[in-house]
Amino acid sequence: MKLITTDEQLRSHIPNIIASVKGEVPFIERLALFLDLAEDWVVNTFTSVSTFNTICGYTDSNNIKILCSRLVVADALRRAIPSFDIVLTPNGFAVVNTSNLAPASKPRVDRLVGSMLSHRDDCIAALLPELVGASKWLTSSQADFFGATLFPDLGIVDAVGGASGSKWEKYLELRPQVIDLEASLAEEWFSPELMSALRSENLRGDLTEKRSEIVRQVKAQVVGYLRSGSFNSRRLADIVNYIRLTPEFFSEWHQSETAKLFAPPVFRNEKKVKGYWF
Repeated sequence: MKLITTDEQLRSHIPNIIASVKGEVPFIERLALFLDLAEDWVVNTFTSVSTFNTICGYTDSNNIKILCSRLVVADALRRAIPSFDIVLTPNGFAVVNTSNLAPASKPRVDRLVGSMLSHRDDCIAALLPELVGASKWLTSSQADFFGATLFPDLGIVDAVGGASGSKWEKYLELRPQVIDLEASLAEEWFSPELMSALRSENLRGDLTEKRSEIVRQVKAQVVGYLRSGSFNSRRLADIVNYIRLTPEFFSEWHQSETAKLFAPPVFRNEKKVKGYWF
């Protein structure tokens, strides 16, 4: 464990937990395995090793470190909760009980796991936009993963609507569809060159006003397709026309092969050409 290293740190992220008494195993030791698994998941999925190590060195008041810590703890608890009231004895497994406390019922435990899953997804949604400002993150493979579409966060899940269960799992389900839809729009309307540039700028958060508007409208087309199963061709034509009329802001498109689809060669009637018409 590198991020959560003390029992006090751990408890600051967990509500409604009874303080340990002398002689009891510290909670961080009971959760150690799950914290290790959660940290590995966060590193491999979101931060990269280099960025995670840098985050660990931030002060405890740093917002990125706070969000990352919450995510690690939430995922660790999600993994650990089902086993908290079960212990292995020499005679087999037993349920933990005391004279004052009884184990929670299965429905309550299930609700707690579901609540922790929602909390974990909220932590992911809060952390992703902040990672752009973390050291070396933009050069990581994790940044490449989230920057592969114009939706580098969980916002697409809310935009599409109708999701039940984990938002993170729904994002992973939608992502391949979004990649395919953006590729189609790039080939037929906006060019791979412009779309690639817009994705990078969108991830970094440094889009100009005019390019930001194009991103907003393209994202609306993707969301519309996911909802209804079709693009709005008339609206797409309007977007392309705007790009055509403002070449100084969209040079990638004007230099692309896609642009030629909207500027066919002009036919000139000449006597020397076969098929000349009077």
